Amino acid sequence: MVQEWLLLQAEVKLTDWPPRASDMQPIENMWSEVQRTMQETLPVLHPRNSDELWTLVSGVLDEVSSSQRYIQSLFESMTRRIKSVVEEQGFWTSY
Repeated sequence: MVQEWLLLQAEVKLTDWPPRASDMQPIENMWSEVQRTMQETLPVLHPRNSDELWTLVSGVLDEVSSSQRYIQSLFESMTRRIKSVVEEQGFWTSY
């Protein structure tokens, strides 16, 4: 129903996208890295309010983001990711 509605909208152009396209989204790798870093640095006392939580998350994001080589490698992997997804006909890949 949603796709039919979108097709009727002149300003919306649908793009074919493999149904299991998470392999093509480097942000998923970044979230995994954030989660791993948070688990490694999670304090013994959990944040008690949103300010403490934001301070913790900001520190983790800063640590992950400081690795520009990692982020650059995610961007550079896109050609390989797309090729791999096409070869697997939209199914899971090694990414």
